[in-house]
Amino acid sequence: MDSTRTKAQNSVTEGEINEVVEVRRPVVLGLFATGIVPAGQPRSPPNVPQPIEIDTSSHFATDREENDRDELIKWARSVSQSLRFAIIVRRSDSGEKRKAQLVLECERSGKYVPAKKKLKSDTSGTRKCECPFRLRGYYNKATKLWRLTVVNGMHNHELDKGLEGHLVAGRLKPQEKDFMDEMTRNAVAPKNILSTLKERDPENKTSAKQVYNARHRYRVKMRASMTEMQHLCKKLDDNKYYYKYRTVVENGVEHLQDIFFAHPRSITLFNSFHTVLMMDSTYKTSKYKMPLFEIVGFTSTEKTFNVAFAWLSNEKEDNFIWALQQLRCLLRRETNLPKVILTDRDLALMNAIPAVFPEAAALVCRFHVKKNVRTKAVELVKVRDGEKVKAADMRERVCLAFEDVLDSSTEAEYTENVMAFRKLCERWPKFVRYVEETILDTDKEKLVSAWVDKHMHMGNHTTNRAESAHGVLKSYLTDGLGDLVKGWESIHRMLGNQFTQVQTEFGQNMSVYGHTYRKKTLYSTLMFKISRRAMRYIHTESKRVEFTGMDSMKCGCLMRTNYGLPCACLIAKKLHHNRPIRLDEVYKHWKIICFQDEEVGGDVEDDYACTAEWQAIQERLRTADVSMKNEIRDQLRKIAYPTTTDVEPPTTNVKSKGAKKKKVVRGTRSTSRDKSRWEHVEEYFTETQASQSSKPSPSIPSHSRPSSSQPTASNPMPTVSEAPLTVSNPLPLTSSSQIFGINHMPKFMHPFIEDIINVDGDGYCGYRAVALAQRGNEDDFELIRCNMSRELRLNKDMYVAIFGCEERYQYICDALLPPPRTRQRTSIRNSVAPMDKWFTLPDMGHIVATILDRVVVQLSILQNGPCETFFPLRSIPSPNPSSRVICLGALPDHYVLVKLKVGCPIPKSNKSWKQYCAKQSLGWEDSFIAAQHRFEEMMSTENVVPIQIVGAGSRETPLVID
Repeated sequence: MDSTRTKAQNSVTEGEINEVVEVRRPVVLGLFATGIVPAGQPRSPPNVPQPIEIDTSSHFATDREENDRDELIKWARSVSQSLRFAIIVRRSDSGEKRKAQLVLECERSGKYVPAKKKLKSDTSGTRKCECPFRLRGYYNKATKLWRLTVVNGMHNHELDKGLEGHLVAGRLKPQEKDFMDEMTRNAVAPKNILSTLKERDPENKTSAKQVYNARHRYRVKMRASMTEMQHLCKKLDDNKYYYKYRTVVENGVEHLQDIFFAHPRSITLFNSFHTVLMMDSTYKTSKYKMPLFEIVGFTSTEKTFNVAFAWLSNEKEDNFIWALQQLRCLLRRETNLPKVILTDRDLALMNAIPAVFPEAAALVCRFHVKKNVRTKAVELVKVRDGEKVKAADMRERVCLAFEDVLDSSTEAEYTENVMAFRKLCERWPKFVRYVEETILDTDKEKLVSAWVDKHMHMGNHTTNRAESAHGVLKSYLTDGLGDLVKGWESIHRMLGNQFTQVQTEFGQNMSVYGHTYRKKTLYSTLMFKISRRAMRYIHTESKRVEFTGMDSMKCGCLMRTNYGLPCACLIAKKLHHNRPIRLDEVYKHWKIICFQDEEVGGDVEDDYACTAEWQAIQERLRTADVSMKNEIRDQLRKIAYPTTTDVEPPTTNVKSKGAKKKKVVRGTRSTSRDKSRWEHVEEYFTETQASQSSKPSPSIPSHSRPSSSQPTASNPMPTVSEAPLTVSNPLPLTSSSQIFGINHMPKFMHPFIEDIINVDGDGYCGYRAVALAQRGNEDDFELIRCNMSRELRLNKDMYVAIFGCEERYQYICDALLPPPRTRQRTSIRNSVAPMDKWFTLPDMGHIVATILDRVVVQLSILQNGPCETFFPLRSIPSPNPSSRVICLGALPDHYVLVKLKVGCPIPKSNKSWKQYCAKQSLGWEDSFIAAQHRFEEMMSTENVVPIQIVGAGSRETPLVID
């Protein structure tokens, strides 16, 4: 057979191409087998492209001579670019060992040699097509000039219409490289760099990829052979930062544990303005997921500045104590210790502050405390149905009463406000217990004005300055995936602008004369000696003189205690005697309006020459053994050459405090903070709508999340986010829809749907949705299945009658049992349920409604199943049945939990329930008759295409939803 086919093929000549070739087609080979031509069809000649020859010799044939070889290359490339092709330097000899010459070729010259190894990507290609174009340059020793000759001016390929995409044409020029390096140092985005290059040179052919490559080469050049920690130490050392780090040994390798650093100008400001500090941590600043501990203060002009930073491996007490110890080392005088330190309610940090700064008053941020109390009020402060006051108004009254407690100016007022707060909240003992046990009993001295106003806090009751500093820093960080060097560079740029702003404020205070204080004796000695902000405080306090006079009891003297400025009663005395305020009556914090280095006592030579220490080290080196000498040498080298450190950066999986967090889908490059708990609660508990869920679970997101189960080859399961795509004609999810899966519900029900909560799509989603509604945790679905199985066994006769036959009853019983393989190999939680174990309606709707004593509603569009309501079969109706509704939303091959608003329409009752329920259970339907009529009226008016559902929920072919 093969010989026959070969002979037939060889018999075709060029003159017989158009003739019909008689070939017998083998049966075993397909129609498209190699070399087989179907009978009766002519053989077509192969489509061979005609060779291309483009001559460019005339453009390079010239008598041009240049003194410099580079100028000759530049001219040749300018000509080639005008002809729309690129030239490369194939060979170049300067003439030191061989004859000086130059060979230029087309970028598509040369022959492609296939790689021996398999390429990583099958989309790669080559530019080489053996183009013969070649130019040769000669150097004339007599004239000392370079001249170019044409060896071959032909091209065997088409010339492009543009040079974009040609690497040689897009190379950066030397001045452009310098500009690129400068922009890279200043963290300019690559797109902005590219647009600036195009604006400077309209003929520039550089691509975005080349910009990214140039940025990468610059960073590699700057780091050279240094490791990340060596590079960081070099940066810190070159910029004269104070820094210190400690390490931990893991698997024989020394890794970074914590690192603390402070700018020298920050240290100067800290020693000048050390009275009040704010401390807080921020996250997502580096790829190591280490929290960045920020310490901030403020100047006499009330300009916030960063004192120091610390990347910590954990937010534990030991880490904070170490960082605060380094902070204390920045103070040049022991008398300059902070008076007030503000933090949020981080217990580890609150415990660390007294250990390092025992004399400082550790205050707690009121903002965070108020938010925590408001969040707890949303969860616990409820009102009964029928009350005139709304729940939102009651919660607002409770929160205002709590704020009155915090604003109590005396201890007696505090006692009265606490009693009023308890009386108002006596109906919610859990809420009162939370406020007292977690806030008032433990932190009242750090929160309530009666105790807080005894300290010089200068009007700072919150950590808002620290939070604002976090936001400013995040604006300099392009993403949260950089290393420590990239994070430090962002901090360094931010500090440079920050010091400029601080100095600008100082300059304005030293040069601007306030019109309010001109020709007034009271301020005559203060102008240009204290900040304008302090002057404004004094001027505002002077307006209270008419009320207080010289009576210190009426005055309260809070301005003197809290700010260190003259209070109203003192100002009244000055005005009475027509005398100015003395400088010694103003706290030193307000007198500093410039960068100044405080002098330290002692002679620098005596204090820092370290003569005695060096002599002791030399004596130790002379008498110690070899191992001790090596240890001393290594320690001295680390001090003298910090860039030679062998410390490795921290591991990427740095453990943080607290329990393991659930996986959250978010932008991995984002530096924005995660939502706080109170933000989640406020989003979940809306102020104008009431949920029917008796046990809300704010921690469960209302939008889609990835499924924890994995599909198998035998039984592929769609993930939750892919569930709508499994049907042949899915309903589109419009961009305006903010609730997952709402377009799979009837349109007229959309205004009555408060939320749709997704569950894992592992085949047990129906049981998970029921468990989430009943117990607040979808992982309790196994308990729901066990209770359903027990209900079936105890009431077999009733359910056999409902299902119509013994076989259907046995099918439902088997569906509630774990799969045989699951029991042998793995647990239910880690398996994908087969189809015979899925949740089915209407059969299981009766069981769920009966065991939970709840009303079960199935809601869906016609394509996914009927809308029905199931009531308990045996129980007596509850006093408020409208609050005991569980709504299951049927999506294509998936169930979700739907939260309905109170009093919304519900579907008609299942026919089997009316036939087999007990007499005392008939009252269930009476409570929902009006709602069911409304549902039927709206359903009849909805413009839907009726689709016949064959056997939906029937005994033969039940409707199954995973």
